[in-house]
Amino acid sequence: MSAIYDLAIVGAGLSALSAIAARPAAFAEQQVIVFDYQDAPGGFLRSALPARGFEQAWELIRSVRFPAQVTALFGATAVGLLPALDAGEPHSLLVRRREGTGQVRAWRILIACGGLEATREHAQIPGPRPAGVMTPILAHQLLARGYLPGRRAVVYGEALYTRATARRMADEGMEVTLVIPAEAALVGVEGFPRLERVTFSRDGQAFQVVADTLVYGVGMLANTHWLMGSGIELAPDGAIAVDERYLTSIPGVYAVGTVIAPSLDHAGSIAMGKEVAPPR
Repeated sequence: MSAIYDLAIVGAGLSALSAIAARPAAFAEQQVIVFDYQDAPGGFLRSALPARGFEQAWELIRSVRFPAQVTALFGATAVGLLPALDAGEPHSLLVRRREGTGQVRAWRILIACGGLEATREHAQIPGPRPAGVMTPILAHQLLARGYLPGRRAVVYGEALYTRATARRMADEGMEVTLVIPAEAALVGVEGFPRLERVTFSRDGQAFQVVADTLVYGVGMLANTHWLMGSGIELAPDGAIAVDERYLTSIPGVYAVGTVIAPSLDHAGSIAMGKEVAPPR
């Protein structure tokens, strides 16, 4: 990874794939590298698809092809950004792979590394930490590998992605109760070592649902912890702040997708990928 690339793309989810699919000729004319911590493109939605409401995303993941000039590295995680000191120097990304940590240098960077699903701990829901409490991505990954997350599940959330999780678990034979946050608030969990009950509050009255699995699918946090100390300006919610061209506070560094607009449903991610400035 000693070459200096014209463009380095952090993440191979919907936004990055959309950008490449929209302008394959532009990408083919440049030296581009794209890398992602997973073993294939598609982002974390990949393990949940196909699913109702995500037809466009599924078609994009299935159909996109990287131009021959694009170097794709999977199983590679960005752990730091070192901005150029002046306009005559490239930016540097610290990238961790199984073989160790190295640098990727590029004149321009597109950050499209998505977000992280919010957890029950982030919301400070009281109770122990039993087995069986998870976010949707873990439920989908278990199902994709042929494992049932449990037998009796509560799925909490109202996003399309959360509802798709509930449908898939039910299709696999699990007993599933979907609880919408606007209708009842999650206030506690009980059980150890395995989840036994989930407590909700509705109109000031508490009620419990017996379950061995809780899928907490309420929200997403921008994946920006690795940018600490880089100088990139963040919004109050931790997302990357960008202008109308998706340019960050650092010249030559752009950001797009759920890393600037966290959404479990990836609302707008494909559109943003089409709009972001092409490589040059």
